[in-house]
Amino acid sequence: MARFLLLCFLFAAALTSSLTAAGDENQVYSPCSDSTVAIGDGFTFGIAFAAKDSFFGTNRSVQYSPCDRRRLSLNGNSELAVFRPKVDEITLLTINTSSSSSSYRPDSSKGYMVAFAGAKYAARSVPIMVADNDHVVTSFTLVLEFQKGRLENLFWKKDGCSKCTGDAKFVCLNKEECAIKRQSCKNQGGQVDCSLGIQLAFSGTDKHYTALNSWYEVANLKQYSLYGLYSNLKDSLSSQFSNIF
Repeated sequence: MARFLLLCFLFAAALTSSLTAAGDENQVYSPCSDSTVAIGDGFTFGIAFAAKDSFFGTNRSVQYSPCDRRRLSLNGNSELAVFRPKVDEITLLTINTSSSSSSYRPDSSKGYMVAFAGAKYAARSVPIMVADNDHVVTSFTLVLEFQKGRLENLFWKKDGCSKCTGDAKFVCLNKEECAIKRQSCKNQGGQVDCSLGIQLAFSGTDKHYTALNSWYEVANLKQYSLYGLYSNLKDSLSSQFSNIF
Protein backbone atom coordinates (compact mmCIF):
# COMPACT_ATOMS: atom_id res chain seq x y z
CA MET A 1 0.00 0.00 0.00
CA ALA A 2 2.84 2.43 0.84
CA ARG A 3 4.49 1.77 -2.54
CA PHE A 4 1.18 2.36 -4.30
CA LEU A 5 0.57 5.68 -2.51
CA LEU A 6 4.12 6.80 -3.31
CA LEU A 7 3.55 6.07 -6.99
CA CYS A 8 0.32 8.09 -6.91
CA PHE A 9 2.10 11.02 -5.23
CA LEU A 10 4.93 11.05 -7.76
CA PHE A 11 2.49 10.80 -10.63
CA ALA A 12 0.48 13.76 -9.27
CA ALA A 13 3.58 15.89 -8.81
CA ALA A 14 4.78 15.22 -12.34
CA LEU A 15 1.45 16.16 -13.91
CA THR A 16 0.45 19.20 -11.89
CA SER A 17 2.43 21.89 -13.70
CA SER A 18 2.05 20.66 -17.28
CA LEU A 19 -1.68 19.86 -17.26
CA THR A 20 -2.81 22.95 -15.34
CA ALA A 21 -1.26 25.14 -18.02
CA ALA A 22 -3.11 23.20 -20.72
CA GLY A 23 -6.56 24.24 -19.45
CA ASP A 24 -7.30 21.16 -17.36
CA GLU A 25 -9.44 22.35 -14.45
CA ASN A 26 -9.47 19.06 -12.55
CA GLN A 27 -6.86 19.38 -9.80
CA VAL A 28 -7.23 15.78 -8.57
CA TYR A 29 -4.35 13.64 -9.83
CA SER A 30 -4.54 10.51 -7.68
CA PRO A 31 -6.65 7.57 -8.90
CA CYS A 32 -7.64 7.01 -5.26
CA SER A 33 -9.31 10.43 -4.81
CA ASP A 34 -12.76 11.67 -5.79
CA SER A 35 -13.40 14.36 -8.39
CA THR A 36 -16.12 15.81 -10.60
CA VAL A 37 -15.13 16.65 -14.14
CA ALA A 38 -16.23 18.51 -17.26
CA ILE A 39 -15.57 17.75 -20.91
CA GLY A 40 -11.92 18.49 -21.67
CA ASP A 41 -10.69 17.97 -18.10
CA GLY A 42 -8.11 15.33 -17.36
CA PHE A 43 -9.34 12.35 -15.34
CA THR A 44 -6.94 10.05 -13.51
CA PHE A 45 -7.69 6.36 -13.10
CA GLY A 46 -5.66 3.22 -12.55
CA ILE A 47 -5.47 -0.30 -13.91
CA ALA A 48 -4.20 -3.04 -11.59
CA PHE A 49 -2.87 -6.39 -12.86
CA ALA A 50 -2.92 -9.44 -10.60
CA ALA A 51 -4.36 -12.90 -10.19
CA LYS A 52 -8.17 -12.86 -10.23
CA ASP A 53 -8.58 -13.92 -6.60
CA SER A 54 -6.42 -10.98 -5.47
CA PHE A 55 -9.22 -8.53 -6.21
CA PHE A 56 -11.66 -10.15 -3.78
CA GLY A 57 -12.00 -10.37 -0.02
CA THR A 58 -11.12 -13.44 1.99
CA ASN A 59 -14.53 -15.00 1.42
CA ARG A 60 -14.23 -14.33 -2.35
CA SER A 61 -17.77 -12.89 -2.45
CA VAL A 62 -16.95 -9.15 -2.33
CA GLN A 63 -14.82 -7.35 -4.89
CA TYR A 64 -12.96 -4.37 -3.44
CA SER A 65 -11.41 -1.44 -5.24
CA PRO A 66 -7.59 -1.56 -5.33
CA CYS A 67 -7.79 1.73 -3.36
CA ASP A 68 -9.74 0.08 -0.52
CA ARG A 69 -7.55 -0.64 2.51
CA ARG A 70 -9.70 -3.64 3.40
CA ARG A 71 -8.42 -5.36 0.29
CA LEU A 72 -5.05 -6.63 1.48
CA SER A 73 -4.26 -9.43 -0.98
CA LEU A 74 -3.09 -7.17 -3.84
CA ASN A 75 0.55 -6.84 -2.82
CA GLY A 76 3.88 -7.97 -4.21
CA ASN A 77 2.69 -10.02 -7.18
CA SER A 78 0.86 -7.20 -8.96
CA GLU A 79 1.46 -4.28 -11.34
CA LEU A 80 -0.14 -0.86 -11.58
CA ALA A 81 -0.62 1.51 -14.54
CA VAL A 82 -1.99 5.05 -14.09
CA PHE A 83 -3.53 7.09 -16.93
CA ARG A 84 -4.98 10.59 -17.30
CA PRO A 85 -7.01 10.92 -20.51
CA LYS A 86 -9.12 13.93 -21.44
CA VAL A 87 -12.81 13.51 -20.68
CA ASP A 88 -14.93 12.56 -23.71
CA GLU A 89 -12.03 12.09 -26.10
CA ILE A 90 -11.63 8.71 -27.78
CA THR A 91 -8.26 7.54 -26.49
CA LEU A 92 -5.97 4.60 -27.14
CA LEU A 93 -4.02 3.48 -24.09
CA THR A 94 -1.05 1.20 -24.73
CA ILE A 95 1.02 -0.90 -22.34
CA ASN A 96 4.30 -2.11 -23.79
CA THR A 97 4.93 -5.75 -22.93
CA SER A 98 7.43 -6.51 -25.69
CA SER A 99 10.52 -4.43 -24.91
CA SER A 100 13.22 -5.56 -22.49
CA SER A 101 12.58 -2.47 -20.33
CA SER A 102 8.92 -3.36 -19.68
CA SER A 103 8.28 -4.64 -16.15
CA TYR A 104 4.93 -6.23 -16.99
CA ARG A 105 4.80 -9.62 -18.67
CA PRO A 106 1.28 -11.00 -19.15
CA ASP A 107 0.98 -14.46 -17.63
CA SER A 108 -1.36 -16.40 -15.39
CA SER A 109 0.17 -14.96 -12.17
CA LYS A 110 -0.95 -11.43 -13.20
CA GLY A 111 -3.51 -12.55 -15.70
CA TYR A 112 -6.44 -10.26 -14.85
CA MET A 113 -6.87 -6.50 -14.78
CA VAL A 114 -9.26 -4.16 -12.98
CA ALA A 115 -9.81 -0.50 -13.84
CA PHE A 116 -10.59 1.74 -10.86
CA ALA A 117 -10.86 5.29 -9.52
CA GLY A 118 -12.22 7.13 -6.51
CA ALA A 119 -12.30 6.82 -2.71
CA LYS A 120 -15.64 7.56 -1.05
CA TYR A 121 -17.26 7.18 -4.46
CA ALA A 122 -15.00 4.31 -5.50
CA ALA A 123 -15.74 2.60 -8.79
CA ARG A 124 -14.06 -0.46 -10.24
CA SER A 125 -14.57 -2.73 -13.20
CA VAL A 126 -15.00 -6.46 -12.98
CA PRO A 127 -11.73 -8.38 -13.46
CA ILE A 128 -11.12 -9.19 -17.11
CA MET A 129 -8.64 -11.76 -18.37
CA VAL A 130 -5.45 -10.56 -20.03
CA ALA A 131 -3.49 -13.81 -20.09
CA ASP A 132 -3.50 -17.43 -19.04
CA ASN A 133 -0.82 -20.09 -19.41
CA ASP A 134 -1.33 -20.33 -23.18
CA HIS A 135 -2.91 -17.11 -24.47
CA VAL A 136 -2.71 -13.30 -24.32
CA VAL A 137 -5.60 -10.95 -25.10
CA THR A 138 -4.23 -7.68 -26.47
CA SER A 139 -7.24 -5.58 -27.51
CA PHE A 140 -9.86 -4.14 -25.12
CA THR A 141 -12.54 -1.46 -24.98
CA LEU A 142 -13.14 0.29 -21.65
CA VAL A 143 -16.10 2.63 -21.05
CA LEU A 144 -16.10 5.16 -18.19
CA GLU A 145 -19.64 6.08 -17.18
CA PHE A 146 -20.20 9.43 -15.41
CA GLN A 147 -23.27 11.02 -13.85
CA LYS A 148 -23.11 14.78 -13.23
CA GLY A 149 -19.34 14.60 -13.65
CA ARG A 150 -18.72 11.88 -11.07
CA LEU A 151 -17.51 8.43 -12.11
CA GLU A 152 -20.22 5.84 -11.53
CA ASN A 153 -18.97 2.76 -13.33
CA LEU A 154 -16.23 1.27 -15.50
CA PHE A 155 -17.06 -1.62 -17.76
CA TRP A 156 -15.32 -3.66 -20.42
CA LYS A 157 -17.11 -3.98 -23.76
CA LYS A 158 -16.58 -7.24 -25.60
CA ASP A 159 -17.06 -7.27 -29.36
CA GLY A 160 -16.73 -10.98 -30.09
CA CYS A 161 -14.21 -12.55 -32.45
CA SER A 162 -15.21 -11.05 -35.81
CA LYS A 163 -12.00 -8.97 -35.98
CA CYS A 164 -9.73 -12.01 -35.87
CA THR A 165 -11.73 -14.56 -37.83
CA GLY A 166 -9.49 -16.25 -40.37
CA ASP A 167 -6.25 -14.88 -38.89
CA ALA A 168 -3.94 -17.76 -37.99
CA LYS A 169 -2.18 -15.74 -35.27
CA PHE A 170 -5.37 -15.58 -33.18
CA VAL A 171 -7.69 -17.97 -31.42
CA CYS A 172 -11.22 -17.16 -30.25
CA LEU A 173 -11.69 -17.68 -26.50
CA ASN A 174 -15.21 -18.46 -25.28
CA LYS A 175 -16.61 -16.92 -28.48
CA GLU A 176 -15.93 -13.51 -26.91
CA GLU A 177 -12.27 -12.51 -27.22
CA CYS A 178 -9.49 -12.66 -29.78
CA ALA A 179 -6.32 -14.02 -28.17
CA ILE A 180 -2.76 -14.66 -29.33
CA LYS A 181 -0.83 -17.80 -28.46
CA ARG A 182 1.83 -16.80 -25.92
CA GLN A 183 4.64 -18.56 -27.79
CA SER A 184 3.99 -16.20 -30.72
CA CYS A 185 4.73 -13.08 -28.61
CA LYS A 186 8.07 -11.27 -28.85
CA ASN A 187 8.62 -11.53 -25.10
CA GLN A 188 8.38 -15.32 -25.51
CA GLY A 189 10.72 -15.46 -28.49
CA GLY A 190 8.02 -15.12 -31.17
CA GLN A 191 7.41 -12.45 -33.82
CA VAL A 192 4.15 -10.82 -32.64
CA ASP A 193 4.04 -7.59 -30.61
CA CYS A 194 1.70 -8.54 -27.76
CA SER A 195 1.53 -5.08 -26.19
CA LEU A 196 -1.89 -4.25 -24.77
CA GLY A 197 -4.17 -1.74 -26.46
CA ILE A 198 -7.19 -0.31 -24.60
CA GLN A 199 -9.70 1.80 -26.51
CA LEU A 200 -11.20 4.24 -24.02
CA ALA A 201 -14.55 6.01 -24.27
CA PHE A 202 -16.93 7.99 -22.04
CA SER A 203 -20.69 7.94 -21.47
CA GLY A 204 -23.20 9.77 -19.25
CA THR A 205 -22.99 13.47 -18.32
CA ASP A 206 -20.30 15.85 -17.07
CA LYS A 207 -20.64 18.24 -14.10
CA HIS A 208 -22.43 20.77 -16.34
CA TYR A 209 -24.97 18.08 -17.35
CA THR A 210 -23.51 17.95 -20.86
CA ALA A 211 -23.81 14.56 -22.52
CA LEU A 212 -20.61 12.56 -23.08
CA ASN A 213 -20.73 11.16 -26.60
CA SER A 214 -17.44 9.40 -27.27
CA TRP A 215 -18.93 5.99 -26.42
CA TYR A 216 -21.40 6.32 -29.30
CA GLU A 217 -18.54 7.18 -31.66
CA VAL A 218 -16.62 4.08 -30.55
CA ALA A 219 -19.75 1.96 -30.97
CA ASN A 220 -20.12 3.23 -34.54
CA LEU A 221 -16.46 2.48 -35.27
CA LYS A 222 -16.34 -0.89 -33.50
CA GLN A 223 -15.41 -2.71 -36.72
CA TYR A 224 -12.13 -0.80 -36.67
CA SER A 225 -9.30 -1.21 -34.19
CA LEU A 226 -7.50 1.90 -32.96
CA TYR A 227 -4.67 -0.35 -31.85
CA GLY A 228 -4.44 -1.83 -35.33
CA LEU A 229 -4.29 1.66 -36.84
CA TYR A 230 -1.64 2.65 -34.27
CA SER A 231 0.42 -0.46 -35.00
CA ASN A 232 0.27 0.15 -38.75
CA LEU A 233 1.33 3.78 -38.26
CA LYS A 234 4.16 2.77 -35.91
CA ASP A 235 5.43 0.18 -38.38
CA SER A 236 5.21 2.70 -41.23
CA LEU A 237 7.16 5.34 -39.31
CA SER A 238 9.74 2.79 -38.17
CA SER A 239 10.39 1.66 -41.73
CA GLN A 240 10.71 5.27 -42.93
CA PHE A 241 13.25 6.08 -40.21
CA SER A 242 15.22 2.93 -40.97
CA ASN A 243 15.41 4.01 -44.59
CA ILE A 244 16.72 7.44 -43.55
CA PHE A 245 19.36 6.17 -41.14
